[in-house]
Amino acid sequence: MIVFIYGTTAEAIKLAPVARRLKQRGIPFEQWLTMQHTDALLEILPQLGLPAPDRLIANGHKGQPLRGSRDVLGWLLQASRWLRGNRAELRRTLPANTVIVVHGDTITSVIGAYFAKRLKVACAHIEAGLRSGNWRHPFPEEIDRRLVGRLATVHYTPSEEATENLAGKDNVVFTHGNTIVDAVLDHDETEKAEGEKYGVVLLHRYEFISNQPLVDETIGTLNSSSPYPLKMLVDAYNSHTLGEATGEAESAGRIVIESKRPHDEFITLLKSAEFIVTDSGGVQAEAALLGVPTLVHRMATEQQEGVGENILLSKWNQKVLSDFLTSHADYRVVSRKPHTSPSDIIVDDLIARGYATS
Repeated sequence: MIVFIYGTTAEAIKLAPVARRLKQRGIPFEQWLTMQHTDALLEILPQLGLPAPDRLIANGHKGQPLRGSRDVLGWLLQASRWLRGNRAELRRTLPANTVIVVHGDTITSVIGAYFAKRLKVACAHIEAGLRSGNWRHPFPEEIDRRLVGRLATVHYTPSEEATENLAGKDNVVFTHGNTIVDAVLDHDETEKAEGEKYGVVLLHRYEFISNQPLVDETIGTLNSSSPYPLKMLVDAYNSHTLGEATGEAESAGRIVIESKRPHDEFITLLKSAEFIVTDSGGVQAEAALLGVPTLVHRMATEQQEGVGENILLSKWNQKVLSDFLTSHADYRVVSRKPHTSPSDIIVDDLIARGYATS
């Protein structure tokens, strides 16, 4: 039996290609959601071809998005109470060949891996082995992925570097890429829109949003150095911070704040952009596939896709950001489709291990 535990829209987007392939093969699965993201997560499921969740482990902060450390602590207590209340029943009813599948580096990934240990079932970690080399950056994601690496029993690594990072571990499977590749290519009918020239900005990580001086400095550089208007995508977690910081730039039309879009529309937006500025690992992988000039606005990145080609790491250096904005065209490369599907590799392996029951 295959159980996906996830709680964010990004996890849903990256797990959906695996779930869709299981469905195509007639293999059932369950989804247990922590609702780290709340309404936004439920809204995206049908867009991704995913069914309604089978179980809700928690539900944000009183049904609202998590906005601070107190909210996170309360949410973690919800998840802990859920496990205590359901553990005995689940131990009795879950088949012996159950695997809990988690993705990436969120707190939910840690919760899912911990649940697997407490329920005495296997745990498979998709996007395993990624390391930035610095536990402080990104925080807390670097710690999350290392914890999951200790708890998981099967490790699906997206790159040769990630595979090398787990040298000596058993059950390491190289997937030849990130499942976000399949999330993009599964909707490959999206075409590049012609006409308007713009840049896309998506900055959402806790380590950035919680650093107000950095936010203000970055918005100032974007406003003063971008040769094109900017579409800044926000959600319930970063809209307040970024909305306040953009101020005059938004009023002047230099920065337009927009809500996040359905994934297929988002891919079209990226394809058509002159450049991207982001701190998202998922967007980095998407941009590497699409060949769009992209600046990863972080101190360190755990992924090497596109780095040295169309991807540049800023290390939060405003001059690097400014120079990229004025010379972004130099970073554009031709889009290259991979020869293998990471999601197919994962599904084939889950079946081979006996976790899939039709």
